Order: sequence, then structure tokens, then C-alpha cells
Amino acid sequence: MDAATATEDAIGKAKGARGRKDKQGQEVVIKMKELEDRIVDLVDLYNKAGQASDKLNDAVKGAAEKCGLQASIVKKFVVARAGENFQEKRRDAEQLLLCFEEIGLLGGEKE
Repeated sequence: MDAATATEDAIGKAKGARGRKDKQGQEVVIKMKELEDRIVDLVDLYNKAGQASDKLNDAVKGAAEKCGLQASIVKKFVVARAGENFQEKRRDAEQLLLCFEEIGLLGGEKE
């Protein structure tokens, strides 16, 4: 056993850390060096994701202002169109609309 592996084993035991499980259900050995080698790229990707999220939110807000819909509705529609569950989200919206139309605001009262 090399020094790095021995150190990682000691840290894992000291902290009570448990690793992921492999396909056979066995805990894998935690290798902190693997994360250390990738952390700069992971942080960079995280920051870029945050920036992209900000750009998306700004674009959604702009589109909502121009079309007259609420930004939350525009975002839900964009997410549904971008994902694989468009038909499911459409069904959810139809069922929600049915509830509003058939039941209304208070126990069967319609506006």
C-alpha cells in the first residue's frame, strides 16, 4: 500500500466516511487525489452553470415582459420544451386548468 492510499484510508476511517457502492454493492475505496485533480475544472463548470442560469433567467424575464405572461410560466414552458417530458407537463397543465375551470375558487363556486 502506497503512502497516499494509506493516508486516504486513515482519513476515511477517522471521519467515518463511507464511499459509493459499486455494481456489486461493495464500498469503493475513496480516492481524494481523483477529486483534487478535477476540482479546478469542476468549480469552473459550476461557475459557468451559474452564469448560464443567470442569462437564462434574464432571457426568460425579457420574453415574459414582451409576451405578457408571467416569467414563472415562461420558464416552466421552456423547461418542458427542453426536456423529455413535454407531454407529461402538458397533461399536468391541462388537468390543473380543468380543476380551475370546474371547481373554481371555493368549493365548486365558479368565477
